[in-house]
Amino acid sequence: MLSKNEIKLIKLIKYTPIIIVALVCLIVTSLLYVDKNITLQEDLKTLQNDYLKKNENLIKDELEKVYEYVVHKKLNSEKELKEDIKNRVLEAHNVMTFIYEKYKNKESDEKIKERIKDALRALKFNDGRGYFYIASMEGKSILYPLNQSFEDKTIMDFEDNFGFRFVENTINSLKEKNEFYNEYYWKKPQSSEKLKQYKKITFNKVFEPYNWFVGTGEYLENFEEKIKREILEYISTIRYSKNGYVFVIDKYGVYLSHINKAYVGVNRSNLKDSNGFMITKEIVDLANKGEGFLKYISTVKPETSNSSEKITFVKGFKDWEWAIGTGFYTDELQEQIKFKEMEYKEKYMHNLLTLFTVSGLWSVLFLFLSFYISKRIEKRFYKYKQQVLSYIKKSREKDSMLAQQSKMAAMGEMLENIAHQWRQPLSSISTLSTGVKIRYEYGGIEKEELLHAMDSITTTTKYLSQTIDDFRDYFNPHKEATYFNVEEIFNKAFELLEVQFNLKNIKFIKNLNKVYIYGFENEFLQVIINILNNAKDEFDRKEIENRYVFIGIEEKNKQLKISIKDNAGGIDEKIINKIFEPYFTTKFKSQGTGIGLYMSKEIIEKHMKGKILVSNQEFIYEEKAQKGALFEILFSIVDEKAI
Repeated sequence: MLSKNEIKLIKLIKYTPIIIVALVCLIVTSLLYVDKNITLQEDLKTLQNDYLKKNENLIKDELEKVYEYVVHKKLNSEKELKEDIKNRVLEAHNVMTFIYEKYKNKESDEKIKERIKDALRALKFNDGRGYFYIASMEGKSILYPLNQSFEDKTIMDFEDNFGFRFVENTINSLKEKNEFYNEYYWKKPQSSEKLKQYKKITFNKVFEPYNWFVGTGEYLENFEEKIKREILEYISTIRYSKNGYVFVIDKYGVYLSHINKAYVGVNRSNLKDSNGFMITKEIVDLANKGEGFLKYISTVKPETSNSSEKITFVKGFKDWEWAIGTGFYTDELQEQIKFKEMEYKEKYMHNLLTLFTVSGLWSVLFLFLSFYISKRIEKRFYKYKQQVLSYIKKSREKDSMLAQQSKMAAMGEMLENIAHQWRQPLSSISTLSTGVKIRYEYGGIEKEELLHAMDSITTTTKYLSQTIDDFRDYFNPHKEATYFNVEEIFNKAFELLEVQFNLKNIKFIKNLNKVYIYGFENEFLQVIINILNNAKDEFDRKEIENRYVFIGIEEKNKQLKISIKDNAGGIDEKIINKIFEPYFTTKFKSQGTGIGLYMSKEIIEKHMKGKILVSNQEFIYEEKAQKGALFEILFSIVDEKAI
């Protein structure tokens, strides 16, 4: 039997290591907790400072690029103006030379002079401000479209408000060299301030046959307005980071450029945030002083459309009294801080758990268990590794199978589309060849009819070949868009469909205009043919005596509307909302796949950024009530120079 002291000693030996390990773990854990919290707060503070500094530098650099661009355009505006008016005058001089050379041996000088004056008098440019004038080297006005009363009168003594005799200066300079730029101040014809004069730059060139000089000019202020519009259009397209954009405000608080188009042209000088901070007023005031940063609650964040705290860098462009700004939203910093805090806490809990685990194992045969566990871990890791490799192999095989299935599905759909597109042309070729054969057997075919039939067959076969390229391009992400004439596309479609539509007694009622759009020409032709063929198929299903397809092109406010309407009775209201769905068709399987209209919608809306709509419409034509399907295709017209 053990004595009390022995029992105490055994207990001391038994429990002392455990107590010591527990105390050490507690002390180490406490120190680790304090250290990690201190480190966390320091890291979060560093993160905040770094984030703010990084984003302040980012928005400042972005704005400096924009500011340098504005300065560059402003400094080069006079150079661009000179190049523009010089090119205009050279064109006018070429016209004058052409007229003179053509008629110099056929008509009198007076007749030729009148021809030259008539040719240049009607020419206008630069939104109607630009015109050409002609004067003799003796200072006599020959042509002055703005005020014909000046013509045939001496203008040598004309001078601006500073006493500069600009006509005399031009003539003297042209005597030394064949062409000359001149600058002076003159009042604007349409200006409400009749007494104010503006800087004007002219370019003049001698026309030697009659000792004349021809010229034109432009007010620098008017040309700068054009430059401003170009700059603001460019600034409105700038995007960077997740929510980065650039805005411009004038000295009155009117927004000239903003990511929200509804704000452009609106005076928002009274705009203030939830704290009463006058946003627009403070931005304009800071721009007047130079540049700097502002913090406020923005009215809208592009990503969320909600208000958010924002830090904005503003810089003033004094020449035009603009405030140019851009900024970032601080709530993104809070998201990063929250993520960092969670990351640190997870790391801390992991370290704490590891500490307790290691301490417990060390107090209960550390060496034996560590060896045993290491072996177990090694075996488990090997087993896990084999499982992972097996899973990766199966996953790759599955991905390969899905890729092949996707490829085959895409090829199948393409073949379905090609078959759908080829049915009508092949039918046309068959009809034409059969008709030629019958007419030939009966000896009644004319040469012109034969050539016309052969041309139609050739055109149709070219279309069949082109269809393959079109469908191949449909899966090609690098198709090249062009600027094409819509009217010409319709004429191509009419040529391809003329025979079949004539056989069905279907008449086209055309209201076409020469309008250009930017997009994929062959794909657009495919859409038109799909819609027209659907109209023809609908006529085949119904007994209608007078069959019409109405095609219209309407341009208004930079918007193009193309309408294709028939009188075949319309589409069933129960299915009209489904006709653009893939594989939806009201025809027999041999007649259609349901791909045509679905593909047309894909081309118009995804490839050409337009809109296609369908509805039923009742109308009157030739004093008779009609009803049919109306397809409308809508585009925004893009200026060719802007592409």
